[in-house]
Amino acid sequence: MIYDCRLVIGEALVVLDMGRKPMYAAKKGRAGLNRLPVFLLAALAAVFMVLLPACGKKGPPFLPEKKLVTKVDRLTGKSENGKVRLEGYIEGDDKRRSDVTGCRIYHAWYPIDNPPCDGCPIEMADFRDIKEMEISGDRFTCEIPGVKKKGIWFFEVRLIGSHGAVGPPSERIKLNIEN
Repeated sequence: MIYDCRLVIGEALVVLDMGRKPMYAAKKGRAGLNRLPVFLLAALAAVFMVLLPACGKKGPPFLPEKKLVTKVDRLTGKSENGKVRLEGYIEGDDKRRSDVTGCRIYHAWYPIDNPPCDGCPIEMADFRDIKEMEISGDRFTCEIPGVKKKGIWFFEVRLIGSHGAVGPPSERIKLNIEN
């Protein structure tokens, strides 16, 4: 069986021949020939639109957040000679406690004459990473130097793991520093 396909542009006649029997024949300017290239271009454009945006990634474009479930519970604080000493208890099993390498202290300051209201939100945006902390059994102790400014201070602690993972926040405490 011989397949024959002829396409002549100009006063073109398109003939698709399969075994001496034409399958399609149309002269230029007729509806059949004008619709075929438009249909093929539309199909080609649709294929490119489907294939080009696909980058091959199947997940989110960022690394998953590292998890640390160990946290400080029952946080308390005292002000002594320009330092604040934070104490609390560690929640979590012994294996997870050994992963803790430091802590991140979030704090906020307000003047004594303009404290926040009881229901007002407090932005704890400022933080300080501290490596010099002490974990003894289930007890947590940390000293924050340089807290000499008089006013109302709020503190919150998050433990840091060995691979940079940050644990959940402790409860927020409030200290009045007047000297």
